[in-house]
Amino acid sequence: MNSEIIARKTCRLCNSNQLKIVYELNNQPIGDDYTSIKKKKQKLYPLKLNLCKRCKFVQLSHVINPDVVYGKYLYVTQTSSGLPLHFKNLVEDLLKKKIIEKNSKVLEIGCNDGTLLKLIKSHGCKVLGVDPAKDLLKKNKFDSVIGKFDYKLANKINKIYKHQDLIIANNVIANIDNLQDVFKGISFLLKPSGFFVMETFSLKGVVEKNLLDNIYHEHISYFTIKSLIKFANKFGLKIYSAEHLSVKGGSIRFIFSKEKKVKNLKLIKRNILIEKKLKLGSVKTYKKLKEKNNIIKKKIHSIILSQKKKTFMGYGASIGTTTLLYEFELGKYIKYLFDDEKKRHNLYSPGHKIKVLHPKEIKKLQDIFLIIFAWRYTKIILKKSRVYFKKNDKLLLPLPKVKFIKA
Repeated sequence: MNSEIIARKTCRLCNSNQLKIVYELNNQPIGDDYTSIKKKKQKLYPLKLNLCKRCKFVQLSHVINPDVVYGKYLYVTQTSSGLPLHFKNLVEDLLKKKIIEKNSKVLEIGCNDGTLLKLIKSHGCKVLGVDPAKDLLKKNKFDSVIGKFDYKLANKINKIYKHQDLIIANNVIANIDNLQDVFKGISFLLKPSGFFVMETFSLKGVVEKNLLDNIYHEHISYFTIKSLIKFANKFGLKIYSAEHLSVKGGSIRFIFSKEKKVKNLKLIKRNILIEKKLKLGSVKTYKKLKEKNNIIKKKIHSIILSQKKKTFMGYGASIGTTTLLYEFELGKYIKYLFDDEKKRHNLYSPGHKIKVLHPKEIKKLQDIFLIIFAWRYTKIILKKSRVYFKKNDKLLLPLPKVKFIKA
């Protein structure tokens, strides 16, 4: 991809040109481009959801060059609340289903800091990580390949490491534009008896739980079970299992097999029915979602205007926070952002340039009104940081609906 941004004219799954914009957010910068340079200029890019009229697949209208999106990547799996435990449970499930066993060859696409592969390796498997972030890979004590996974890289990997028993991709496939090439590479690199396990945030979660902060430039695909089963089948990957999970607010775990076998057809059908009832392929669904968020925006602004003597702050300095700051137009009101991740401390948020501080700084400030942008982790935040709050501090959750909570 040579240009900085391209408008997607065809569906990523079925190649149809029948695309319709169903949800348009305000233009915004790259969501995770937190910077140490306050005066750094950051471009704003379109952020819109397209619905394919033919296959009902939802995807971003524009794709930004990955080198721009992932310029200096700050996300690390180990620091994401609840994810290491989730991966531990995933490995146990793979062992139980006999998808992996001792000496199985396992490759992970987008291995990040190696949290998942370290767990798999501890069970006697031979592991290989693939990731474009070379700084993260340097710290891992297992074989790794620097690069973005595609069919060309799959061929290179095969020459050195041969075919794999299992390929895993967690929270990465939704970020890739050329899915045809990636699935071709996965199918090629798997043994005939091999499996492909994939997890991704779900469109179901976005619509059902109003996960507005799951919409950002990294997330270019919004999967449903039915749409991906049909697509994967083109590459000889047959559905083995598919189910909705609660992790990350709403995710799907797919297990594909190169052999014809289904683990639980009733489970798959039940989960597809859940998606059908939510009418994820209807334009009206997204119109209602937009109306709901416009009401939330008005409520938050009304509350802010009624609290003139308070100093407004935000808790959570993530990529999702950027979406909420821009979509609810709150940037000009927020003085500081607080976050537990030390790598973000003293950086400035994308676009609005709001300084990120350690939560302990809260106790030094008076008359605080705190909007918890990391609203899904409210219980963890209160457990960790309640000692910093004072009785008259006000705490507000913006999603899934506006709600005050006790400090």
